[in-house]
Amino acid sequence: MKLLITSDIHGDDVSLLEVIKIHKDIDYHVNAGDMCLDPVKWERHHIVSVKGNNDFGSDLPYMRILDLDGTRVLLTHGHIEHVKFGLDRLKSKAKANNVHLVIFGHTHERYMMVDEGILFLNPGSLGDYHKSYAIYENQQVAFYNL
Repeated sequence: MKLLITSDIHGDDVSLLEVIKIHKDIDYHVNAGDMCLDPVKWERHHIVSVKGNNDFGSDLPYMRILDLDGTRVLLTHGHIEHVKFGLDRLKSKAKANNVHLVIFGHTHERYMMVDEGILFLNPGSLGDYHKSYAIYENQQVAFYNL
């Protein structure tokens, strides 16, 4: 399974479209919130997203549990779990939902850690000057800058 992971796009549709064009061979694209774009315009790209703290008016859920080819994924923005102050709440949710992979955003900083067999991953922000995102493939993570 090849997974494109974005977060914190903050309305930068040009960068998002460029990343999508670069990675045409993905199986899934998930976004960890703060897309700040009209979801109807992006439906054809099949992006699975959650609501971030800047996604005003969005009816997306704050958290999703996904089964992607046998990998259980918890997808959240992270503001509800206060990830800027630590991952304790996020770890509790991950354990309670028996997931293998946790994808979050909000901090705009790349992050990867394995704790008790659970991979915690933040791709960084596609909508700031770092223009960061990640690819998850065969249980390996690669970070990229646009």
